Amino acid sequence: MKRLTAILAAAVLLMLQACALADRIPEKKSRNYIGAMRVVYCKEYVTLREEPRKTSMSLMHVPLGEIVYSCTKIKSELFVQCEYQGQTGYILKKYLQPAPEFEPPVSSAISMKMTLEEVTEDGETVLEWNDYNISVVAARSMGKIEGKDSEILRIGCFLDGEPLWGHVETVENNGQHSLLKVFIGGTEDDPQVMLFDGGYGLTMIDLLSGKEKWTVNIGNCPMGDAAVTAVNDIGVIYLAGTDGPHPVAISADGHVLWRSEISNPSVYEPYEMEVVNGLILVKYRSGMTDGYKLVTLDGTGELMEIREEKDS
Repeated sequence: MKRLTAILAAAVLLMLQACALADRIPEKKSRNYIGAMRVVYCKEYVTLREEPRKTSMSLMHVPLGEIVYSCTKIKSELFVQCEYQGQTGYILKKYLQPAPEFEPPVSSAISMKMTLEEVTEDGETVLEWNDYNISVVAARSMGKIEGKDSEILRIGCFLDGEPLWGHVETVENNGQHSLLKVFIGGTEDDPQVMLFDGGYGLTMIDLLSGKEKWTVNIGNCPMGDAAVTAVNDIGVIYLAGTDGPHPVAISADGHVLWRSEISNPSVYEPYEMEVVNGLILVKYRSGMTDGYKLVTLDGTGELMEIREEKDS
């Protein structure tokens, strides 16, 4: 609330500006686009650097065998620009080799202002959030896009009921589980819009500008279909997908903190997640008709307990 009140006047100016998120993986790529690449020919790791220079600051280490994404040729013949766990930087080209089998599928994203009626038309409302005079509404629908079964998610942000920014996300989906999800992340004083695309990744969208702040690519961190989500009071995001019972934690600035390991085949299909006193509680259907399996993880993702509970 403090942040919203402090910069509300600036939001009025933003309404006059065109909103555009970072491009999804384009169908027609530039001649400098390489795509996914694997880290090779090193002992333990390579360094992702802030600038394409050997003396530039290290952003992080990328272990041997890992995949980096959105790789692009640059003027420097020594380095390649790439993305890893939400960070964009530069890696020496001699330590990378193409890995086209890991290239994520094309995912469509369009930014435009929409009225509330345009957001909710012919769709199921999946998010209604408001704070002060800012509101976010989202609706999900299924349809045919160029003859393919597709899932469509429309998101609209409104200031005093007037469109501030809007976004449409589309992904091919002929399965039974939703691949698109939107929820509110950030903190109480700094709320943000979180967009999950099962064909692309998890993106934080700035609440007032509609601009992408960061993305964790699905290839760097498989998250299933993000069936359930939770956010703690400092903005850490937790997700667990239907096809995998292992929750993942992502920091408020877009870094993967941990992936849990639940080596129990009887634990599957999460349907509810919450954070209580620093513990992550996940309910799994696990084929039970009159109850569920409750999995408790600590703040580092370590498994503490699995127990069966009856429906109340």
